[in-house]
Amino acid sequence: MEFDATFLIAVISFVVFVLIMNKIFYAPILKIMQERQNFVADNFDYARKTKEETAKHLKYHDEELEKSRTEARLEVAQKSQQLKQERSKVISEYKAELFDNISKEKESLRNSAIEAKETLKDSVVDIAKGISEKLLGSDINPEWINKSQIKEEQG
Repeated sequence: MEFDATFLIAVISFVVFVLIMNKIFYAPILKIMQERQNFVADNFDYARKTKEETAKHLKYHDEELEKSRTEARLEVAQKSQQLKQERSKVISEYKAELFDNISKEKESLRNSAIEAKETLKDSVVDIAKGISEKLLGSDINPEWINKSQIKEEQG
């Protein structure tokens, strides 16, 4: 194998060509590739941070929602208990009023019965006399009737 001057010129031309291509073509392409890689890495970091912040916000909102639900349940339970107490109070007041009315009516009926008995006691003698007269056809002397015995029978 022989090396002559053409070979040396070809090698020098190739080295110059590589240096020129490196300066004109490869360096800008490498720069663009590095910028693109940095852009992707930055966006990836931004997306990761955004995802973390979103997760924090979501967790915060879930906690707030659960807190609100718990407060609402507690308030509903309190209102329910309060309504039950008010209902029990109203029912007991109504029952008391009803029992008072029943007692008053019983007393009124008892008084009416006593008045009716008293009225009947006075008229029993007259009614008995009238019945006896109609049955026997004659007048009965009222002294023959024992009023105390009739009162004992009625009472």
